[in-house]
Amino acid sequence: MTPFHRPLRSPLVFALALAMTGVATSQETAGQDPKLALLQTLDQLNAEMAAARGAVLRPMNVNGEELTVDQFRREAIYLVGAKQLQGKIAEFLLQEQVDEQIQGGRDPKEFEISEEELIADLKASVEEFRRANPNVDFWQAVRAQYGLEREQFLYQQRQTKLFDRAFFPGAAEKWPLVTREAIMSSTGSGDGKQFWDNLVKASVDPATGESRTLPPFWMHLCRGWVTKQLQKWSDVRYASDGIPAEVCLSVNGRNWSTADAYREIESGLFVQDLERAVGEVAIRKALTQELQKTGHLLDDETFRAEFDTYRKQYDDTPFNTEIIATAFKGYPSIEAFRQRWRLIRSFEKMIEADMNDMAKLQAHANAFAAFFSDGQTNVDVIQFMARDITTGAWVPGGLAAAQQRADAAMKEIEGGAEFDAVMREKGEFYANDKEKGHLGSKSLNQIRQSLRESEFTDVLMGYSVAAHLFYDAAPGTVVGPLRGPDAWYIARINSRIPVRANVDLTQERTKELARQDYVNWRFLKWANEVVARSTIK
Repeated sequence: MTPFHRPLRSPLVFALALAMTGVATSQETAGQDPKLALLQTLDQLNAEMAAARGAVLRPMNVNGEELTVDQFRREAIYLVGAKQLQGKIAEFLLQEQVDEQIQGGRDPKEFEISEEELIADLKASVEEFRRANPNVDFWQAVRAQYGLEREQFLYQQRQTKLFDRAFFPGAAEKWPLVTREAIMSSTGSGDGKQFWDNLVKASVDPATGESRTLPPFWMHLCRGWVTKQLQKWSDVRYASDGIPAEVCLSVNGRNWSTADAYREIESGLFVQDLERAVGEVAIRKALTQELQKTGHLLDDETFRAEFDTYRKQYDDTPFNTEIIATAFKGYPSIEAFRQRWRLIRSFEKMIEADMNDMAKLQAHANAFAAFFSDGQTNVDVIQFMARDITTGAWVPGGLAAAQQRADAAMKEIEGGAEFDAVMREKGEFYANDKEKGHLGSKSLNQIRQSLRESEFTDVLMGYSVAAHLFYDAAPGTVVGPLRGPDAWYIARINSRIPVRANVDLTQERTKELARQDYVNWRFLKWANEVVARSTIK
């Protein structure tokens, strides 16, 4: 498993990328604040961005079965809108609790939060900006300071205040039962009752008997625990649970429509995000069709039950299933992982006999012994980025342009130019990339991390550049250009540590690792074969 980090992305970052690639910006206007000028440039680009996204979003046909625009939009939400999904889940659960408390007798006015109250909380933090920019509109200042539109800011502020009023009203002894149960269930060390008793004491001033504000760190812990437990106790459903394409999320029967969710994330989408969403849906559809033909596709009920069983091993640990899926396996969201997991698990059932065949498993382990025996390959890579190396934003036409730069550099090397000189002069690396292409001796997973590859990108790409460099490329050679998830590479294989022994599968941990790797290897080969013979138009 490989840690995988996506560069931060936002509409502001996209505007910066365009500005750095030659698009004129209103920063040239004398005397204008750079932040506000850049925001105005972003506004001017919205129409162009919308047109480009619209060109990608159109119905598609996979082996005679139509895929709709809603399916692609929903996938884009799962790929880049993980925070928005979590926010909407929290909103639904909060509203559910507010409704229950009102029905239980609380005054609805307690949950009314005026705009004036929200603005008052903000004034102090924006005042400094306004003093420096006396002629700037208040909400323009908020937008420049926080990157949020007026409605977005007010929404976030209101939700935070509403959450505290619903779950933490006054002293702890007055908090609703669900808050107490969530906190006592979440301490993790079996001392939930003791922690709760300490909260009750700390939330009351012993001198006056009046409630008092708890330390910020305690409140931060409590908010997180309540949110986590509410989700654990709730029925949260995504596309993989069989909800229709018009809905991207359902929480205890409350639905978030795909149309509404897409509107919320659309302004921050790059065309490449949509292209990836379309590719993922099309590939998954072809694989689903094949599994249906063979009768191995997990039905909705079986999938949900088996995934719930799978996640139990992680969800009561610091590395819960979502962290495993996103931070280690490289999926953009838990739902993107669930959809792939369903296909991989179904495929496992299809090749179950092979997975339990020790001869085949041993042959696989021997063929890839460098991985199982902690082998290493020493490699240097010249990187040509499709993203802006300052902001991490996708550059329009970035992959095609990166390929052209890589092709030109490879011709120079083939013509006699020194690899190291080309790397120094033409390699493109992020400022925080300490290696700058000199990867040194690394394991397979370490090379994958350096190239920003993951289990998620392997199926989309159909291959792994890191695997080719680690296993196949001959030491002493320069190979490329090779296309990665967001860059093109020219690589020099310096050396490879030879494998000294076969893999011992009598050790249970090694055997299980070999089984997992065997499934992933077979799944990728099978997926490529299925897609190759599919008709997609």
